[in-house]
Amino acid sequence: MKKLLIFLLGIFCLAACSSGKAPSVQDEGDMQLATNVSIFSSKENQKEWVLHADSVNFENMQSATLKNPQLFLKQDGEDSARVSGEMGTFDYAKQLVTIEGNAVLESLTEKARITAPRFFYDIAQDKIWSDARTVITRGTARSVAINGVETNSKLTKIVIKKHATQLPKNRKELQKNAL
Repeated sequence: MKKLLIFLLGIFCLAACSSGKAPSVQDEGDMQLATNVSIFSSKENQKEWVLHADSVNFENMQSATLKNPQLFLKQDGEDSARVSGEMGTFDYAKQLVTIEGNAVLESLTEKARITAPRFFYDIAQDKIWSDARTVITRGTARSVAINGVETNSKLTKIVIKKHATQLPKNRKELQKNAL
């Protein structure tokens, strides 16, 4: 519980100093909106993930609503993957980030792109998953996971739930995309 309180305090501090522009916070009744927000988690002086959003609505005490969220997953201090979408939520108690609306998971190190209606990121379990038709593309190879995928934040192991695969048409095309 103490970690959660420190984490929430960090969120509000980051919201206040997230960009060169003065962030706007509106308080109309219960509405609490911050713009250009960055939330992150660090371990041993290395960021594990960073969540950016154009705006965050903090009016709900259980979760925050995110507009145009981008979740950057880190490996050895560098961006290794990015999850983005049109809307999202951050559930404080469950430590669960949901990103939806043309959601895209891009592996920046493996040059792979995974698309789904929505992705979930469980911070405590370091797990990303989708629960609907998900398309994995790398070069011209394409796999469709009809019931979604599950992976860790490093994308080192992807579990495909019921899938179909489209392979490159010829060896030359395969070799071209391997480079």
